[in-house]
Amino acid sequence: MKRALVLLIAIPLIWALFNVLSGGAVLTAGNMANLFKYLAVTGILATGMTLVIGAGYIDLSVGSLLGFLGAFNAWLLQAGWPLWTSLLIGMALSLLLGCLTGFLVANLRVPAFIATLSGLMAYMGLKQYLANPVIPIRDKTLLLLGQGQIHGFPLCVLALLLAAAACHFVATRTRQGRHVFALGSNREAARYAGIPIRSVTLFVFAVMGLMSFLAGLTATSQLMAGAADIGDYQELYAIAACVLGGASLSGGTGNVWMSLLGAVLMASILNGMEQMGISSTVQKVILGLILTAAVAVDQAVGARGKTLR
Repeated sequence: MKRALVLLIAIPLIWALFNVLSGGAVLTAGNMANLFKYLAVTGILATGMTLVIGAGYIDLSVGSLLGFLGAFNAWLLQAGWPLWTSLLIGMALSLLLGCLTGFLVANLRVPAFIATLSGLMAYMGLKQYLANPVIPIRDKTLLLLGQGQIHGFPLCVLALLLAAAACHFVATRTRQGRHVFALGSNREAARYAGIPIRSVTLFVFAVMGLMSFLAGLTATSQLMAGAADIGDYQELYAIAACVLGGASLSGGTGNVWMSLLGAVLMASILNGMEQMGISSTVQKVILGLILTAAVAVDQAVGARGKTLR
């Protein structure tokens, strides 16, 4: 609750600060609409990443995976496949790839860091192969996801909220969700309690695959094309959003809505720096420092909690 209050105070303060520093460019209707529109991709990933981190894992592959799945869907459409058929194929592929990662981690006991790092490299190569040159998207229905609005409200933000609501429901209202955080909190205790660790692991990575697919559709429809650089660094932004929202990298804690607040905070800082004309290279340095500080605080708080116990 305290962290939520801090974020809810910090976000408008950041808007006000960057609005002054940018000469009034931040707090305009057009810029704020764009901020939340382009927040959607990171936010969708962060909803799934909350479950992955909550279970005590990490997924470094999601940025490349969303780019590959988006490019693959664009390629299917260009090849003449109907939209809904291509979406079903893409969804099935995302579940398959998510379950493959879960299988490597749960059954073959490959560390999640290594399994997903391997995925990052593989999916990056696949998306660069498929989307070089770019694959334009001309399907008007799909383009509505990234470009459309309902009474001025971006559809991609609505998709983000629906994804967050679904993941929050799973995390807080289902047995599987309770198992996820029990596993991240104490793996041995979860094993003795009879929690099916393999199926829980498969579950969180399958959900992450689905969220990557939705994020890929959103990103490609926003840019109106599948491109080789779509998804770059998004895995880091999603992890940072979760950490800023209070998810512990040691597992056992996390809240989907808090992760979204973390995504808003990070997007606000990025947007403010862009409005000030700060170069992308400097932006990455600053974001890296912010993530380091957030993890350091998380570790300090965790260590203090263990000492108090």
